[in-house]
Amino acid sequence: MIKILAIDTSTDACSAALLHGDKLIDRFVVAPQKHTSFILPMVDELLAEAELTLSQLDVVTFGSGPGSFTGARLAASIVQGFAFASSLPVVKISTLRTLAQQAFVEFDAKNVFVVTDARMGEVYWGEYQVDDKGVMCALKPDRLIKPHEIEFIQQNEFVGVGNGFEVYKDLFRDRIKVLPIKYPQASQVARLAAYDFARGLMVAPEKALPTYLREKVAS
Repeated sequence: MIKILAIDTSTDACSAALLHGDKLIDRFVVAPQKHTSFILPMVDELLAEAELTLSQLDVVTFGSGPGSFTGARLAASIVQGFAFASSLPVVKISTLRTLAQQAFVEFDAKNVFVVTDARMGEVYWGEYQVDDKGVMCALKPDRLIKPHEIEFIQQNEFVGVGNGFEVYKDLFRDRIKVLPIKYPQASQVARLAAYDFARGLMVAPEKALPTYLREKVAS
């Protein structure tokens, strides 16, 4: 019975989830610039509710970005601490993939473009498709791109999620159906991590680093 702790602080939302076999419990709050006040108490609550300790977990996971530099770095440092302290492997989960997975879970969307604001006149862009197990898989690597450079291939089959569609709504209006999904949730990070963990896609704690996609970052 797999036991996974997941956290996500890669956006204005802050969330944590604990997957214990088929049971999943989670916490979620939108709290810009207050992640440090919420995330560790959330983890403590989840472990207490599940009557588990960190050393009893099989793996820890986090939303690795791309997203907020500060938020992704916070999640990475916390997960690294947990992993080193309890000798646990880490699974990194793309924030864009998490949003795509939520589109499938909440709206049965099987083909998803994810566009999130990267500031500096750029967006993070991901292309995802669900597999036969109900898991979102990347069609291409996540990338940093100018919004006007995005080409919606086969757009009738795809829907869009992410705040980039709102930030650049004048550019994207009428080009694609956009679903009302704004923030990634650790519950989906945990489910994606369970899938990746079963496939052996773990990293050592020292390699559990944020995904930035650009050298010069904006928090």
